[in-house]
Amino acid sequence: MKKKLIAILGIMLIIVIGTSFVTAATRKKEKEEEKLTIVTSFYPMYILAKNLTQGTNIDVVNLTEYKTGCLHDYQLTTSDMKKLENADIFIMNGGGMESFMEDILKSYPNLPIINASEGIAYLTAEGHNHEEEADSHEDEAEDNHEGEEYNAHVWLNLGHYLKEIKNVQKGLEKFDLENAKIFEENGIEYSSKIETLKDNIETNLADVKEKKVVIFHDSFAYLAQELGLKVIHTVNLDGETALSAGDIAEVIDEVKENQVKVLFTEEQYSTSIAENIASETGAKVYVIDSLVTGDMDRDSYINGMKQNMEVLKQALLNQ
Repeated sequence: MKKKLIAILGIMLIIVIGTSFVTAATRKKEKEEEKLTIVTSFYPMYILAKNLTQGTNIDVVNLTEYKTGCLHDYQLTTSDMKKLENADIFIMNGGGMESFMEDILKSYPNLPIINASEGIAYLTAEGHNHEEEADSHEDEAEDNHEGEEYNAHVWLNLGHYLKEIKNVQKGLEKFDLENAKIFEENGIEYSSKIETLKDNIETNLADVKEKKVVIFHDSFAYLAQELGLKVIHTVNLDGETALSAGDIAEVIDEVKENQVKVLFTEEQYSTSIAENIASETGAKVYVIDSLVTGDMDRDSYINGMKQNMEVLKQALLNQ
């Protein structure tokens, strides 16, 4: 009888332990399923989100491949759309950068969206300011539909980038109250780093104001805006864009007429056209990083902008 009782107690103990393991595993699975997933439109938004979500249990997934670069005329793939199926929040740059937003809004009308550039004055293609805000999903779709006439590369102006950090931080706090305090602390920390970087760049490049340059990607208009550079001509090269002989001749004439010594081209693209113009004018070609690709390091924006500062110093302070 005693042995039988011990055997029964042993079986009961095994059942209790097994049940505990099952319960623990179930709770772990439920906790994992409760974990938020943030999808970002492209690399600059990914890095921003990674900084703000540091120390949380949030998954940050980039919609496009990290080497995609800018999203001009980008077409969403089946793989991209699948990433959105599990998204709890979508972070976009705005300003027309995400030309595919209408498709996303149509497929996922209830997906919470954070527009990082909301309230920022965009430059037009001609370099003038244009205030355009997206206060609703409908506005965001319209903004992107009409956005081609505006320059959306606002993250290359550090003052605008600080505004983007704040916009995303506030958006995350609204959609995830549980981690609101962490978002706030991370936002303060990351903004402090960017403000230090901004001060450093302004100090090192204080003497470049009004210097004349030609840029080979409209993203650099925001960098020029912050530094007070005078952009004589913008050659928009999205990939291996072929310029006509007349187009190149026009740029050569402007470089000569304005005695431009510096041509800034984009790290992503070939420098062949810029080198051709340089050979005809005596100007020099310097390569700037628009910070749309890189590694997964949270400090990649800071490191890339520091490298840009060194290039700018070499190009503009030795004229």
